[in-house]
Amino acid sequence: MLGIELMYKRRSSTISLLLLSVPVVFVPALASAQRTPNPDRAAVSEVITSLGQYFQAGDMAAAETLFRSGGMHILTNDATTHGWAEYRDRYLAPELAPLEGLRYAHTAVEPVVRGSVAWVAFRREISGTGRTAVEGRGTAVLEKVDAGWVIVHLHMSK
Repeated sequence: MLGIELMYKRRSSTISLLLLSVPVVFVPALASAQRTPNPDRAAVSEVITSLGQYFQAGDMAAAETLFRSGGMHILTNDATTHGWAEYRDRYLAPELAPLEGLRYAHTAVEPVVRGSVAWVAFRREISGTGRTAVEGRGTAVLEKVDAGWVIVHLHMSK
């Protein structure tokens, strides 16, 4: 009986040792894979960052190039708009127009890319003369079209 208990303890110890060594082998490999530059992730991040830069510059024509031309929604705290033009004219322009010295940025951009689709979470920071700085959140869904990424769904909140 003692022999069976010893074999069990040895086998249990061996299994425990193997299970403990798995993270040592795989965790560095996983971390390395996450650090590998991914051109699509970088391109998706650039779309979201550029969108904030275009808003700050008041360059709505440039911002429009980042959106799919039809069949999309943009959600805000209190509205659903059907396309870029409606969002720009009914919500974005009135929100930004009264601000002098506008500072607008998208930061903490966290893209995930799966084939020709990506989704992104980010922060939205807005400030200007006479207004308390506002930090909001945003999420976007992008699609790769003709080797470039376009926004097909956007949600902005305060």
